[in-house]
Amino acid sequence: MNINLLTASKIKELRAKHNLTVEAVAGMLKISKGAYSQLENGHTEITLSRIEALSQIFNVSIADIIPSSVVNNQTNNGDHGINVSNNSAHTVNNFYTNEESLESIMQIIKKALQGQTGQS
Repeated sequence: MNINLLTASKIKELRAKHNLTVEAVAGMLKISKGAYSQLENGHTEITLSRIEALSQIFNVSIADIIPSSVVNNQTNNGDHGINVSNNSAHTVNNFYTNEESLESIMQIIKKALQGQTGQS
């Protein structure tokens, strides 16, 4: 299973856990019910900004949305479309070592992307 499908499954699980409807979450994201359904079923790519918004809606960290098993499987055998050498596997594992690291990296990425688009 690829990262998009695993993340989509986690989002669906979190929505159900919070007793929210597809319509409610779609409304909070300001997208159509159909667009949200496509996202939750893994039919569309999930962006970092969408993951960040969902983390706020579900009141969880970004790390809680991205399944940790995805990172472990990718670094060990590349089954999910990411090929890493033995040298880089430790770097990827260290990148996702803990929730705080992931949150910090996400903030750096967000700031970098905003700087490229001229947003603040």
